Amino acid sequence: MRTRGVVRYALELEQPALRRAVLAGLLVTLSTIGLAGTSAWLIVRSAQEPAVLSLTVPMGLVQLFALSKAAGRYVERTQTHRSALGVMGHVRASVARLLEPLVPAGLGPNSADVVDVVVRDVDRVQDLLTAVAGPLLTSMFAGLVAVAVAGVIVPWTALTLFAGLLLTAVVLPLLAARVGESSANEMDLVRSEMVSLFDRAAQGGDEYVMAGASVSLERELATLEDRFDKALHGRTAMMGVISGLTTLISGLCVIAVVALTAVALRQGQVGPALVAVPALLGVSVLELVGGVAPSLVGFRGDRVALMRLEALANVEAPVKEPAEPGAMDSVAGELVATGLTRTFDGHRVLSNISFDLARGDVVMLGGPSGGGKTTLARLLAKFLDPDGGSLRIGSSPYDDLQSRQVRERVGFVDDAPHVFATSLAGNLRIAKPTATVEELEAALEAAGLSQLLATMPEGLDTQLGGSATGLSGGEQRRLGVARELLVRRPIVIFDEPTEGLDEQTATKVMSSIVERYRDGAVLVISHWGTDQVNATRRVELRDGSLGELDVTSAR
Repeated sequence: MRTRGVVRYALELEQPALRRAVLAGLLVTLSTIGLAGTSAWLIVRSAQEPAVLSLTVPMGLVQLFALSKAAGRYVERTQTHRSALGVMGHVRASVARLLEPLVPAGLGPNSADVVDVVVRDVDRVQDLLTAVAGPLLTSMFAGLVAVAVAGVIVPWTALTLFAGLLLTAVVLPLLAARVGESSANEMDLVRSEMVSLFDRAAQGGDEYVMAGASVSLERELATLEDRFDKALHGRTAMMGVISGLTTLISGLCVIAVVALTAVALRQGQVGPALVAVPALLGVSVLELVGGVAPSLVGFRGDRVALMRLEALANVEAPVKEPAEPGAMDSVAGELVATGLTRTFDGHRVLSNISFDLARGDVVMLGGPSGGGKTTLARLLAKFLDPDGGSLRIGSSPYDDLQSRQVRERVGFVDDAPHVFATSLAGNLRIAKPTATVEELEAALEAAGLSQLLATMPEGLDTQLGGSATGLSGGEQRRLGVARELLVRRPIVIFDEPTEGLDEQTATKVMSSIVERYRDGAVLVISHWGTDQVNATRRVELRDGSLGELDVTSAR
């Protein structure tokens, strides 16, 4: 599904509200022009002291235009917001569906950064629809109507108004978009760097403090804040300059219209009652159009955001789902991998890997960093498809199963579990919404977090997440372990579950895991000897090949 198709589909769904918003906007512009024109005529005509009854119709028109402008503005605002919220709701849901299969393994190592950019891109597309597209359409329509009316009264004023509209609605917006691009890009870049900084601080903040390097984090953050403030100041200054130029050009244009109308009056080409109409038309329409240029300072960035979302839609999904899912073997059985290969950017990470997990296995997977251990885990959990080879659970091939079916049997806890901005209980119930308090406490105990629970001021209701998780890196890992222990899938993969823990706590956590999965199978990615003491098998992944090691050497 392509993102432009998504946006177009969302627009089609909200077409009735959009149509009402556009029609109401056109009513507002026509009423604004009509109000300006009839008011100008009425003012000048009243100065000539005509019979009062002769002013009844124009006075009625002024009231009609004023009321229709107010009513149209109300309908425009309500329908614009309704349609915009509806469109963006559909777009957000569609983008979420696009991201869902990509986040675990399809966006690379910086998934958090990519998701942050995507979220900002969706917001920018929303601004493009609400702050640019609608106002630009209605203001340009108003401009054309005003030029046509002015042209009927004094032809040369039409050319002057058209020139003013061309400068304020086309030339200045293009200039704003071009000049504002660099500051917008800098702001986006700084935001991404801040996300990376916060992620590093959240994952390894305790290590920074222990190493006395927290000052460097503060200095880096201060530098990023200065860069962001500078870019924001530049953007704001540019919007101010564009607004000032718009006002200047509009003023000069109105002065020129007044001068041309005066010449036409002296030459008898226009009646005295119409002398103020072109000028007030110019003031009204240029005011409408003048609000568009500053909003287009970020137009290029908005367009690039739309293009990035479109590119995201074209990213190949890391897992191909079968059109018709097969039946899962009713017995959990064993997980068998045969001849697995996987290549990234021309580099073969896994080469002809054959591997199995049977009931009662506690397998320790070791090997050098970057050797493909996490890639193998993602293949087993069906976050990735292999380039070659096959996988099955019992008698059910992975190719016949949807990823959700595989993950009902195979759990995967990575080395950086996410802490959601909710309570401790809410973080645990992400895995099992129906879990009782007793089950939550038992899972925390098994994961070695009972002491942490005892120190929390509101117990399970203590709020976590947000800009600071409130948990150390080791506690975050154990929170992920606790979630998985709640689910108790037959097969589970843990990536460095005891990293950062002392030996006593690590031993306790691993013993709990082994006890919980006596009737299942466990694969632990780890370098720790403490973990390997519990192993029934040890394997090592090195240079893309898997080798069996002697388990007794770790005891």
